[in-house]
Amino acid sequence: MNELEKPRPASPVDTVDIVDIALPNDYGVARRDGLVIFVPGAVIGDRVRIRISRPGKRFAYGEIIGIETPSPFRTKPACPNFGPCGGCTLQHLAYEKQIALKENYLLESLQRIGRIDITRVKRSPIVPSPDQYFYRSKLELAFGEKGGRIALGLRERVSPFRPFTGRVIPLAECRIFSPVAARLIPFFLDFAAAHRLRAFTPRTGKGFLKHLILREIKATGDVMATVETRPGKFPDPAGLIKRLADDVPVVKSLNHAVNDRTDDVIRFARVRHLYGEHSIDEQLGGLTLRVHPEAFSQPNTRGAALLYNKILESSYVTEDATVLGLYCGTGPIEIWLSKRARRVIGIDADPANIACARESCRLNNVTNCTFHQGRVEGTLPHQDLGKPDLLVVDPPRTGITPDGLNALLAINAPAITYVSCNPATLARDLRVLKDRKYSIDKIIPFDLFPHTGHLETLVFLKHL
Repeated sequence: MNELEKPRPASPVDTVDIVDIALPNDYGVARRDGLVIFVPGAVIGDRVRIRISRPGKRFAYGEIIGIETPSPFRTKPACPNFGPCGGCTLQHLAYEKQIALKENYLLESLQRIGRIDITRVKRSPIVPSPDQYFYRSKLELAFGEKGGRIALGLRERVSPFRPFTGRVIPLAECRIFSPVAARLIPFFLDFAAAHRLRAFTPRTGKGFLKHLILREIKATGDVMATVETRPGKFPDPAGLIKRLADDVPVVKSLNHAVNDRTDDVIRFARVRHLYGEHSIDEQLGGLTLRVHPEAFSQPNTRGAALLYNKILESSYVTEDATVLGLYCGTGPIEIWLSKRARRVIGIDADPANIACARESCRLNNVTNCTFHQGRVEGTLPHQDLGKPDLLVVDPPRTGITPDGLNALLAINAPAITYVSCNPATLARDLRVLKDRKYSIDKIIPFDLFPHTGHLETLVFLKHL
């Protein structure tokens, strides 16, 4: 009998108590004889029977065979697609426990990565999201195929037990976006099937339809839809427009975006406006914020307004203050702060974001805001912007680059407000700022992403 023919030993089965959840994913955590066991799908407080797989010296993974005693924090997911779908990871956990775990995750990251003594820092309790469901203003659906038929949904959740295939989990609705998804998903599937359009497959590089991106203005229900495809002819736009106007009139803007890339990344090479308005307008706190297909916008607008107000109400934003916003996106924070500050400047690398920011200023008759397009690393050293009283930084999940940190520190601003969506990179950057004579004044976490492992954090720093 050769090596391949030898029977494999059965994976050990054990009963464990789940004592934690490892964020930002949904892996339950158990401990046994010095071994950390990650258990996807388990909830803190569960007692579960698991099959141990991928054992190592310090950690292993356990696949749930059965739940012996369910946790008091375990709850029934509202979405029928929860589990295989990669959109949410915590719908099976009571919301109050979700935000408690996120707060602990933030504090642990600050201590472990940032070397920050949190006992000596002013902290506010995590601010819950105003809406636990239907809070997202943007949904990015992928086209796929199932059983030889076109499908629309989200990519499968990554699992430690099987290779990631990138398959699309078909959706009929999305509980964290909007009820309108249940009307638009079958509409665009019918259009694709009628014209025999194939879904793009990253593995093969073949197919035409890539993504359907939906944006909804929560205050009005207006929707912008963008169909992203590979290069090629878009069939029968006139027919699509007529049906859309008749069947789903809440769609006020329809666009066709072309993506030359052969991976699954959404990246518009060019956008063609097909129907309705060229943009839609978000209504937020008395402001009108312009949104274009290519531009970034905060996914949880009602929750974001709470965060913006915390900055506006802080002692750092005065009537005489000059505020400089870095990684400003479409400028919502900067325009919000212009209500009080004397002068506000925003910098962002994306020209589409800057165009939206400038349009929003015109819409709101804001005259004390200016915006510059360019990378922070390249713009700050060469643009004479004066010395601001407050720096507001809102970088992507990767945090601030080393060059960006050096450019930022060279300004020597008396105060910094850091807005972060990633506790790990936040802690890393705060460690650098702390070493360069900035002290943390206050930390306020916000849950802008219910049912996921992500959170937003607002940090006020002052120069020593």
